Order: sequence, then structure tokens, then C-alpha cells
Amino acid sequence: MPNAFEREAPTIAMTTAPGGGGVPRRLLAVNPSGAFSGAEVALLRVLQAARRAGWRVDVVAPDGLLVDRLSAAELPRTELPELRFSTLPQPLSIATAVPRSLRAASAIRRAATDADVLVVNGWHALPAVRLARVRCAVVWFVHDILGRRDQRAVVKGCAPVVTVAVAPSRAGAEPLLAQGIDVRVVRNGTPWPVEPAAAESPDPPVIGVSGPLTGWKGQDVLLEAVARLRRRDPIVELMGGTFPGDRDYVRRLEQRAAAPDLAGRVRLLGHVDDPVERLRAWTVAVSASVDPETAPLNVLEAMSVGVPMAATDHGGTPEVLGEAGLLVPPRDAGALAAALDRLLGDADLRRRCAQAGPRLIAAGLTLDAQEQAFVRVLESVTERAPVG
Repeated sequence: MPNAFEREAPTIAMTTAPGGGGVPRRLLAVNPSGAFSGAEVALLRVLQAARRAGWRVDVVAPDGLLVDRLSAAELPRTELPELRFSTLPQPLSIATAVPRSLRAASAIRRAATDADVLVVNGWHALPAVRLARVRCAVVWFVHDILGRRDQRAVVKGCAPVVTVAVAPSRAGAEPLLAQGIDVRVVRNGTPWPVEPAAAESPDPPVIGVSGPLTGWKGQDVLLEAVARLRRRDPIVELMGGTFPGDRDYVRRLEQRAAAPDLAGRVRLLGHVDDPVERLRAWTVAVSASVDPETAPLNVLEAMSVGVPMAATDHGGTPEVLGEAGLLVPPRDAGALAAALDRLLGDADLRRRCAQAGPRLIAAGLTLDAQEQAFVRVLESVTERAPVG
């Protein structure tokens, strides 16, 4: 039986607007950035699922890599100012965000004129949506655990406009429930079935991490951990693009990788179009995030192909990892090194992790399951009275 967090919305077969005489219902998605990382991957998947279910789908988003993906998926896009809060000190960050949110609110209001539901991808766009005063249901697609004061302040001010929030884990849902927001837990999913990784581990072993090169992802902690390993031959692959504000962090990673204890053993791959294909060649996958994540897709992807995980023990990861890997405290290079030593040195442990991952994915962490549950939420909120 689903718990209070994971109760399902009723399945509603109707795919047209109420009273619309067969007119398809319209979904408008708001993305705060033009970047393309895990949050955008998740958004694109559920938008395509909604379209297959009969919805008319449009997107407002800034310029960036996301635009190319939307074009390839034939999803219409209206331009929006960049809405991600900057890395400046909080007063300056808020001061620069206000005029952008006001401009974005006007664009969102125009685009949402005949929308039945507005999907807000992450918390950064909530102020613009609140200012837009849209008259349709608002579904907030949650991708962050609200730990910082500025995040909590933004959400507190914008909570009245949210019809329902969709969080991918209980860890992501709990802070929102504390603010009185109606929340549904819809677990992230990954494509299934997929081709498994090779049974034989590569020689030398490869330790990989998938995700943007940004400080909270903890690639610097991983490099320190690898420098402490008993084995001196493992290769490290850092797979993921970069954000403009993280150039200094990437430069520090490059400098650390060039140090004598790691020189020649670290590969910065940049953005990879098919990350799952690449991680099939890894011995161990790592999720080293230093701040809690709601439900990192890289964990599910590694589990699906049977690559053992070493992951930090916070956020939504412990809710899904089970016996598919080992959990370690965040920001602890020594503990991560010990976990990697165990996995590299114990073939039986790696085999048990490799068998557990696909089993857990098949039991309910598939992309099909996520898409169907998300569409049910969309269908349920369009039956409610519109938000004033």
C-alpha cells in the first residue's frame, strides 16, 4: 500500500480539455535555464510522455543546449530570460533576479493564455510564475532538496501558486510538506530494459562519475579519494558538461588531475550524448555529491546496466540504491577511498551489486513507470478549480 508520500493520483482517461469539445488539453512548461543536465533530461521525458498521451505541449526557456533538444523533439519553444539565481552574494543575486523574473512573468503570462496546466521545472522559475498570475493549474517538478535559506524563502513566497509539487523522493518531498504544499512522490525512472555492462571488469579498472562539473557534484572529493587508493592503476573518467559560473572549479579539477599522484589517469570527457553507453565500460560508478540530491539520474543509469555504485549517503540516493552499491558520508575522501578499495578488490561484491541494480530498476524505477505516474498527476490537477 502506498504511504502518505507516495499515494497515486487517480487514473483519468480523458485527454481533452474539460468542456472543450475534443480540443486537446495544453501543457506549458517553464524551464529556468537553457542548460541541459539531469533536470532537463527528466523534463523532456515527461513532456514527450504527455504529448503521447494526447496533450498539446509548449515550452518557454532561455537559449542554450536545451533548445537543440527541444527542436529535435519537435517541441515549440518561446524565449525566456535566464532565471537561475546567480552565484553572487545573496543580496546581489536577488537584486539581479527580480528584473529578470518580471520580464519572464510577462512572457509566461502571454504563453499561458489558454494553458490547462503549467509545469515549472525546478524552484528557480517559481518567482516568475508567481508574478505571471496564471489562471491554470501549476505543477512544480521538484529537482532540489531545499536546504538553503534563500531556497526556502523563495518557496515560502511562491507556495500559494503551486497546485501540486511532484518530487522524485521522500527526501525531496518532506521540506515541501513542512511548507503546506501538496506533494506527490513520483520516483525518477530510467529506460528499461537495457543492454547490461560486460561481466568482465576492464583492466585497468575505470572509476567514473556522470554529471555536470560543478562543486556540489563532488568530483574534487573523488579525485582526492582515488589518490588514496591502495591500487595505483585505476583510471578516472569525469563525464559531463560545465556551467559558465564553474570555470574556476573546472580549472582546479584540471590542476589536481595533473598532480604527480594522478597524472595521466584522469580523463575529462565533457558532455557525452549517450552517457549510459559510456558507463557500461566502467568498473565502478560514483555519485559523490556534497549536497543532497533528490534522486540523481546517474545512480539509476548505473544500476540499470549493472555497474556497482559508490554514493554519498544523503538525499534520495539511499531510498533507491539498496544492495546495488555502497554508501559513504558526504565530503569524506577517506571513506570514499575505502569503499572504492572494497569494490575494486572484491569481485563477489561487485557481482552482487551488478545483479541487484537491474532487479531494483525492474521493480519500479523504470522510465515507463515514472512517465505514467506523472501524466496521471497532470490529468488529476486539470480537474481542479484553476488557481486565481
